[in-house]
Amino acid sequence: MGGRIEYKYLVPVELMEKIRADIQPYLAPDPFTEAATKGEYSVRSIYYDTPYLDCYHEKDAGVDERNKYRIRGYGTDPSNSIVFLEIKKRLGPAIDKHRASLKLSDLPEFLASPDIPKHIFKTPGAPRAPEDARRFLYHYYRLCLQPAVLVVYNREAFFGKYDTSLRVTFDKAIRGQLAPQLSDLHSERCLTPVMKDHFVLELKFFHRSLPQWASELIGRYNLPRMALSKFVLCLDLVPQRAHIRSRVLPAPGYDQAPQASEQASEVLG
Repeated sequence: MGGRIEYKYLVPVELMEKIRADIQPYLAPDPFTEAATKGEYSVRSIYYDTPYLDCYHEKDAGVDERNKYRIRGYGTDPSNSIVFLEIKKRLGPAIDKHRASLKLSDLPEFLASPDIPKHIFKTPGAPRAPEDARRFLYHYYRLCLQPAVLVVYNREAFFGKYDTSLRVTFDKAIRGQLAPQLSDLHSERCLTPVMKDHFVLELKFFHRSLPQWASELIGRYNLPRMALSKFVLCLDLVPQRAHIRSRVLPAPGYDQAPQASEQASEVLG
C-alpha cells in the first residue's frame, strides 16, 4: 500500500472564504487549479459496482479492506479527452490507487475487446499504466462490473509549500446520475445536486498526523471528521434502497460469472 491518509470534513459553504484565507500561508494552488478559468476544475467519475452493489454495501458497512472501481475524467470538453481506469484501494486508514490512462474515444472499444498495447499509455499521473490496466480488467471481468453512478464535482486543489506530499482539496457542487452510459461522462444534462450548502474538505498526507496548522484550523471551526463517500452520497439519490438493483443494474449479473472468471484469468496471463 502507498500509505496515504485521507481525512474528510463536511464544511458549510459560508466558511469557504475564511478557510481559503487561513490556508494561504501554507499551501499553493496546484497547476490544474491555477490553469482553470474560475480557479476550479470539474472531476467526473463513473463508478462501477457488481450487480448486487457489493462496493456500496462494503462502504456502508465500514469494511476495513475494500476497493472502488471507476473511470475518471476531467473538465467539460470530451474532444481528445484522456480518461483513467482507477482502482482506489483502502486498507484501514491507508489509501492506494492503481491508475491507467487511455483516450476517451478508445474506451468503448477497449472495454469490449481489451488491447492494452494498443490503447493504454503511460502518463505522469499513471506511471504503471499497463500493469494497472490489467488489474482493472481482472476485476472488471471477475466481478461483472457495471456502471452504477456518475459522480461530478468542482474541485480546488492545493499542495503544501513546505511539504509537497500534503494535498488539500475543496470539492464543491457535488452532483450525480444513476446508471450512466459512457457517453454521459462529460454531460451535465441529467445530474442531480447532492448538497448545496456544504462542501467536502479533504486533507491527504503520508505522515501519521496532520501538520499543526491544519489541526488548529480544524479545531478553530469545530469541523467533524467524517467517513464521507461521494460514491455513496450519489447512489443514495435513490431513496428506495430495495429497488436500487433493478433501477441501477438491470442486466445480466452473475449468470456470466464462469465466463467472466475465464476472461479475468486471461487478462493476468
